[in-house]
Amino acid sequence: MKQTSDESLLAQYIEGDFTAFESLYKRHKGGVFRYLSRQLHNNNVIEDLFQEVWSKVITQADSFNANAKFSTWLYTIARHKLIDHVRHMKVISNVMEETQSDDLNAVDNAVDDATPESVHQQFAQAKAIENCMQKLPVHQLDCFLLREETGLPVKDIANIVNAGLEATKSRLRNAYHSLKICIDMKLSENRAQSSVVIESGVNGAETK
Repeated sequence: MKQTSDESLLAQYIEGDFTAFESLYKRHKGGVFRYLSRQLHNNNVIEDLFQEVWSKVITQADSFNANAKFSTWLYTIARHKLIDHVRHMKVISNVMEETQSDDLNAVDNAVDDATPESVHQQFAQAKAIENCMQKLPVHQLDCFLLREETGLPVKDIANIVNAGLEATKSRLRNAYHSLKICIDMKLSENRAQSSVVIESGVNGAETK
C-alpha cells in the first residue's frame, strides 16, 4: 500500500483532519528532535524548541506552498528556531549532545551479545565521532546534521541553509573529509593508548 505523502497529509489537516496531522507528527518527530538535540545540551531547551517548531507548523500550515516539500519546510522552521536560540553563541558545536532514548533500546538489546572488546571499540568510535563533530565549522556541521538526521537531498539542504547547491555540496564534502581524518586519528590514538595499557598490565603481571 502506497504511503500518503507529507504534502497530502498537511492538506488534509488544513481541511480539518487532525488525524492527518498526527500522522505527520509521528513520521517526523524523531528526526526533528534528533536534529535539535545534537546541537543543544539542555533538555528543557530542546523540548521547548521542539514544541515551538510544531506549534509553528500548526499556526503556519495555511501558508505552506503546495508546490514545496513538507520536509524542507519543516526543517527550515526547525533551523530558524535553533538559530534564534543560539544567535548569541559563537559556535553551535560547543553545545552538542549525543543522546537519544530510542538508541538506548538498541544498546540494551545488544548487551547480551557484546564482548568487552566490542563494547570498548563501539564506545571509542562514538566518542571519536562526537569529538570530531564538535570541531566542524558551524556551516559544515549544519549541513552534515541535516543530511545525516533527515536524509534530505542536497538541493533541499541548500534551500534550508540558504546557500547555493555547489556551496552546499562543498560543505558536505569538507565535513565528511574532515570527519574521516579526525576519526581515524582519534581511533589510532585510542588503539595506541590501549596497547600501552595492555603491555603495562602484562609486564606488571610478569614481575609478580
